[in-house]
Amino acid sequence: MRLFAAVCICFFVASIVLFAQALSQISGTATDPTGAVVPGVEITVIQTQTGVKRTGTTDGNGFYVIPNLPLGPYRLEASKAGFRTFAQEQIVLELGSSPVIPVAMAVGNPTEQVIVETRASDVETRSAGVGTTVMESRQILDLPLNGRQATDLIPLSGLAVQTGAAPTYTMYTGVNISVAGGTSWSVQYNLDGAPNVDAYVGTNMPMPFPDALQEFKLSTSAQDPSFGGHSSGGTVDAVTKSGTSAFHGDVFEFFRNSDLNARDFFAAGSDGPKRNQFGGVLGGPIKKDKLFFFLGYQETMTRQNLVNSSAYVPTAAELTGNVAPFIAAGCPGAAGMAASLVLANGHLVLPLSPAALKISSTYLTPLAKPADPCGHVLYGSPLHQNQLQASLRADYQLNSSQTYLKFPGQ
Repeated sequence: MRLFAAVCICFFVASIVLFAQALSQISGTATDPTGAVVPGVEITVIQTQTGVKRTGTTDGNGFYVIPNLPLGPYRLEASKAGFRTFAQEQIVLELGSSPVIPVAMAVGNPTEQVIVETRASDVETRSAGVGTTVMESRQILDLPLNGRQATDLIPLSGLAVQTGAAPTYTMYTGVNISVAGGTSWSVQYNLDGAPNVDAYVGTNMPMPFPDALQEFKLSTSAQDPSFGGHSSGGTVDAVTKSGTSAFHGDVFEFFRNSDLNARDFFAAGSDGPKRNQFGGVLGGPIKKDKLFFFLGYQETMTRQNLVNSSAYVPTAAELTGNVAPFIAAGCPGAAGMAASLVLANGHLVLPLSPAALKISSTYLTPLAKPADPCGHVLYGSPLHQNQLQASLRADYQLNSSQTYLKFPGQ
């Protein structure tokens, strides 16, 4: 049953990814040493992790744009007869970024290269929204997240505060977060470009665990219409990891055990929490430069015997009608009981009807045999909970060499 549920979740997540992805673009203008635009320059962008290439050509104004690029690191190359080959390294496409990369063509032999190795500028000039620093995979994993919930990253921006959790009758992993003073249901959540909102209560649907996340970003102020949904307060965008041209993965386990914890000074005893969170991820190529996969699995097992409630139950003596220890200890209600007591066999006895004795013998006796003369006991409901999360992402490159043209006036 557990395996069946995990497989169902995999197919569900995979179906979402196939229909929506977080994409970006690279654009710019090619110029010669005099500053004049250079049309007809062949532009090639290469995703360095997968080797996938996209191509385009500058128009009559020297302008080019390569749209619909998956997030990640890229290298840009520009070539034309009579000019040296231009190469820009360390281009990183992040959530909400559309970098403008100017291409400086130098006169010379095309076999010679002009390589720019510094990272391209991350300044975003096309969006009116204000976005916090994008958190990449390494940062997400390094931050201490309670329960490894990605939504705990949102209040770190300083613009947001969690006001509550989703009701228990819906997705309990969702949270109510107020961003920039807005209402808790005015935050739009997107996962891989698709809406990820529980429309019933306005909170987020479950987010992937940190090892399966590539980037995480919160945007506020004026929002891009492409975000969609109810993003008046802010927009949270998350992107899952994708496979690369090399196999990579890891396994993990985080645990908490009451044997390693100090007992609270006012606690009557340890509630015995045991929490194990374990899993792993694996990604790689299925077909070189064409088909890539990434899958992950996380299971959280929680075992806790809560002792946070108290009650008074009949003691063994009281079940026979002997309430002398109860009176002697000055237990709650002892003073009002005196008028109903009778002396029998040298003991103060509370007369019990045959029906009361029958009920006591079948129902009350197994509950507890407290040492406390008043019958005071501590109890709680055991918490045994298993949470399973699986994600599967497949990326297929339809054509490794596509040409995108930018015509004047567009």
